Amino acid sequence: MTGIQCIPVVVAAGQGKRMGGQIQKQYLVLDKQPVLIRTLDQFDRHGGMDRIILVVPEKDVDVCRTQMIAPRQFTCHIHLVAGGKNRQTSVQNGIDMAMALVRDPARCLVLIHDGVRPFVPHYLMDQLMQTALETGGCIPVLPVTDTLKQVDARGEIVKTVDRSQMFRAQTPQVFRLDLISQAMNHAADTGFDGTDDASVMEHAGFNVKTIPGDPANIKLTTPHDLLLARHILALQKSGDPS
Repeated sequence: MTGIQCIPVVVAAGQGKRMGGQIQKQYLVLDKQPVLIRTLDQFDRHGGMDRIILVVPEKDVDVCRTQMIAPRQFTCHIHLVAGGKNRQTSVQNGIDMAMALVRDPARCLVLIHDGVRPFVPHYLMDQLMQTALETGGCIPVLPVTDTLKQVDARGEIVKTVDRSQMFRAQTPQVFRLDLISQAMNHAADTGFDGTDDASVMEHAGFNVKTIPGDPANIKLTTPHDLLLARHILALQKSGDPS
């Protein structure tokens, strides 16, 4: 992508309450490496990233810089940014940093990614960036395979929902920097709180394309996810492509 800057914005500013325990999920160790370091390493090893923006809780900025980032030899420079009151404001802080670093936001792609998705494959990054470069925004999705039921407050089924057009969104969600910056500012001005970054783009009137995601690109949210992550890691080490 000649002349195009590519900047991951890795968001790890959440509290991870559903995981339980005393350690926030982005700092949990997965085969001797913190989950967050594994995520950063996936982008660093890609070879096509200009720099990485890492968003963490404000109280963790200094510790992350001295104890997690400094001891490791990343090729990309990692800019640490304090998170906000929720995920959307944390992403906004990361986007603001990108805007301050880039001369031409229209020629920059940002890959907004959950810090607790350590298995995002390089081929998926490439496909997302290529499509976002052509369209302005692209996200990976997976089809819903379970039957969907709409249920009322009493726990009774209202109806069975057609799942043929239902998909689960993953990250990284990739956008032209100028467009996602406009969308984030519009959301702040209108009081809109989106469920993901694509919904913020949609709220601002921008179209977002989708491509097939990767089943191994899991988000570590519960203790069960951590068990699944260990299984995926074991398969990767064994060379099993399944």
